[in-house]
Amino acid sequence: MVAVREEPGVRVAVGEQAVVAADGEAHAPTALVGPDEFCRRMHPKLVGALRLYLGEREVAEELAQDALVRVIERWPRVSAMEQPEAWTYRVAFNLARSGLRRRLAERRAHDRNGRPSEESRSHEVADDVAVRDAVAALPPRQREAILLRYFGDLPLAAVADAMGCRTGTVKAHLHQAVAALRGSGLADDDDLDLQEDPR
Repeated sequence: MVAVREEPGVRVAVGEQAVVAADGEAHAPTALVGPDEFCRRMHPKLVGALRLYLGEREVAEELAQDALVRVIERWPRVSAMEQPEAWTYRVAFNLARSGLRRRLAERRAHDRNGRPSEESRSHEVADDVAVRDAVAALPPRQREAILLRYFGDLPLAAVADAMGCRTGTVKAHLHQAVAALRGSGLADDDDLDLQEDPR
């Protein structure tokens, strides 16, 4: 059992030095780890979620780094948060959306000038492409909810915090996204459980 002591602006876990995460690994609570360890744990999750969101690994890696730089710059505040992972995902997805808007503006400018924009797609395993295409076909908010909930493995409350909306809105986005993925043949009834979780 972990006792939580409240201090001005900080919640400190007392009596236990590690918690078991969903990945089965024991991790120190965020308040007890430094920014390096937190970023080391978050980096692969951020890159993976952003890659699925954007479809480009290089851009995903760059945005993940940018988000983690912001974590380090604000570490005293971030480490005191109840859901620092959700805040980190929120920053990363905000950066991704800003980048998408910028790229769309650039593409429109290229089209007006008669120069086609250069886009390449590497050859990947057909299943990876099918999953990425199905996720990419989702509306942006549904895609974000799916990635945060199932790829990022965040609890519903943390997804709502990361997306800046209510838990009920997240559930609606997830329900619609899962229905679309089932329609594309990528998910069946047992793959994605929308039931309330205890986390």
